[in-house]
Amino acid sequence: MNLKLGEAEPLGVGVKRVTMDLLEHGASGFFDDETAFGEAIHESRKSIKRVRALLRLVRGELTDEIFRFENRSLRDTSRLLAAIRSTQGVLNAATSIQELYGDLLAEGTFSTLIERLSHRRDLTELQALEDPNLVGRVVRSLERAYHRYSSWPTDHEAREVYGLGIRNSYEAIDSGLSTTYTRGRLTMVIAYRSGGVGDFHAWRKRVKDMRHQMEFLAPLWPEVVVGTALTLERLGDILGEDHDLAELQSLIDSRPDLCPNPRERSLFRALANQRRSELQVAAEILGRRIYAEKPKALSARFGEYWGARELVLGSSLDTVAVH
Repeated sequence: MNLKLGEAEPLGVGVKRVTMDLLEHGASGFFDDETAFGEAIHESRKSIKRVRALLRLVRGELTDEIFRFENRSLRDTSRLLAAIRSTQGVLNAATSIQELYGDLLAEGTFSTLIERLSHRRDLTELQALEDPNLVGRVVRSLERAYHRYSSWPTDHEAREVYGLGIRNSYEAIDSGLSTTYTRGRLTMVIAYRSGGVGDFHAWRKRVKDMRHQMEFLAPLWPEVVVGTALTLERLGDILGEDHDLAELQSLIDSRPDLCPNPRERSLFRALANQRRSELQVAAEILGRRIYAEKPKALSARFGEYWGARELVLGSSLDTVAVH
């Protein structure tokens, strides 16, 4: 999929194209072989997150009713798959600890934990596959959203008639981009003040929103915006690993049978805490880079990028390259 705004593509056309492609992709994986069910869930949830991020980017161009309905619909659809995806996340967390500290551990340490988490994931996926309604509900929800989006007018002048229309101007994304950035900045501060798992997870969501928005806006100045998107991707991965480890620690506390050896449980807790401490330091370093600007400065900077794009589109530069 091409997830970027086209070089000369109007904003409304680009948002509609990308969101429809994502919705189609999010549903298509469930028609593949059952062995790829886990990957289908992962891809579907990723697609939904990207669509929600783009809706937030142009929220000012949508009516409040449309935004709330579409955002809630996508959120609820993603939640149908959250528990299944979580089983893979905690398994990844256990495997990463074993791999990171393997040279320091006795052979077979945490193997029982990993085996039981793997069995738990397989059982959860099997139950989901045998559920006669789950996949159908997800696919139908994404297909209905696809058909709704296909009817959206791309001419902003249609707003007077349809109540929906995205202007092809920076003003159409300014408030959405600024809000995403401001919320990310704020949730980062809250996370480090509280140290709470939920607060770090909330920050991760805002990081992902901004990453997907940067990926869409990358053509404004690829050398700069792509670098920002890559940093946000890395930051999101770090925060994701931290969240999976925290979730696994909580799971082991409630289900000690997953790691029946009390010494291994104690060792895992110590190593997970050490890893989470390192991850949170790394996240703060990247976060300080991403959120170094005041929100108004970021808004002004991207406004200039958009203005440069318009200048390129309105100019004839046959002998000078600016890309």
